[in-house]
Amino acid sequence: MNTAVTRVDDRPYFEKALTYGLAQGILTPADLIRIEADAPKGIVQIADHFGTAYLRTDLETAIARMVNLMSLYLEDASNGDLHRAACSLRDNTLLSHSRGGSEMLKRLHALPADSGLYSRRVDPAEQKIFVNERSFAFPLALASYRELLRQAQANQMQIDFARWLARQFEATADDTADYSAEEVIRSAMLVLLTAPKVLALPTRSQFIQQVERLRKKTFRASTAALAPVLHEAPEAFAKMADAAMQDFITTVLPQLQDSTRSADELLNAADQLGFCLSEFVEADVVAYDKLVAKEWVRVTKGNGDDPAVLATLFLRLATGQAPKASALLREARAIIASFRTQGFDSKAVLDYIDAHAPFEQREDLKSFWLEDLRPDAETHLADNDPQMPDSHMARALRYFRANCVASWKGRDND
Repeated sequence: MNTAVTRVDDRPYFEKALTYGLAQGILTPADLIRIEADAPKGIVQIADHFGTAYLRTDLETAIARMVNLMSLYLEDASNGDLHRAACSLRDNTLLSHSRGGSEMLKRLHALPADSGLYSRRVDPAEQKIFVNERSFAFPLALASYRELLRQAQANQMQIDFARWLARQFEATADDTADYSAEEVIRSAMLVLLTAPKVLALPTRSQFIQQVERLRKKTFRASTAALAPVLHEAPEAFAKMADAAMQDFITTVLPQLQDSTRSADELLNAADQLGFCLSEFVEADVVAYDKLVAKEWVRVTKGNGDDPAVLATLFLRLATGQAPKASALLREARAIIASFRTQGFDSKAVLDYIDAHAPFEQREDLKSFWLEDLRPDAETHLADNDPQMPDSHMARALRYFRANCVASWKGRDND
């Protein structure tokens, strides 16, 4: 069996460059004396910055920090060339090298770690914590640093591109602050693909209409609408827009055209693709509900957020009555009588919600029925108190009138 032994040199890069410089004559004994004289100054400054120069542990930590910072800077500046690194040690002070490493870490910290479009400011305290960790407890090797830097720069590029796109759609920074760059880009591609007359980020109802347009048999994906937008775009953004549109057509469009999932579900499901929507006004709420929950809007008469309407509808459904937003006296009596003999059919209520309610409201509606309305109604509609019988339903009807939409006048026992 053939075996091979590889020597691993895990010394800090600063030590490698110093050793190489002395061996190759790049660094002279005089340079070494100068370096040895510089080191204590840098160590004290670093110790004072992160703690105090009067504690031995802080000074020992400062030595490790200084070596890590110098190593990071030297390897990056020389690109791994020990000759260039040794020359840098010869021509510059140790403090300039450690400061260079510190600036590299600060630059990395200042870049975005994600693609969110929220406002960012460099917090000096957080920056200090970051440099503290990355110069001692979790020092960065150059390869790791460069990969993190690449990712952060890519995030910044996505953010810049998304903000530029948003401006083309006349959206402000406040309009997009709660979204990611990818969500803004995805919305822009959706709008462009449906060739609108006016460029604007979609409202919820417009999103539904655009998805319906994509699902028509006559729809053909075309990138023609990109051209006017990119007419005066920076070259980098033009390339990103082309790539974003191709990615949208390849990966997003098939999901939007999948007729097994409603547009409402795609917009609100936990595994949603994520789109940036224009902050809708009240009129759009009504338009959106009409598009995605026509039966719900018809039955509730557009009052699907009124607790009395919901209570009436759910109590009717739970007792086998036709879905309506109000009840006549005879219907209220039938609801009470049915409950007292058979109880509530919760499944009928939950099934109706799943079939007809707007997707984003379903969990809240189910919670309202299961946790609030049902236990309360079970208590007040029952006739289980022999000391205070309710054989004529007067007490139950008073509860019904107070909590539901009662379509009768006069006394409850008329």
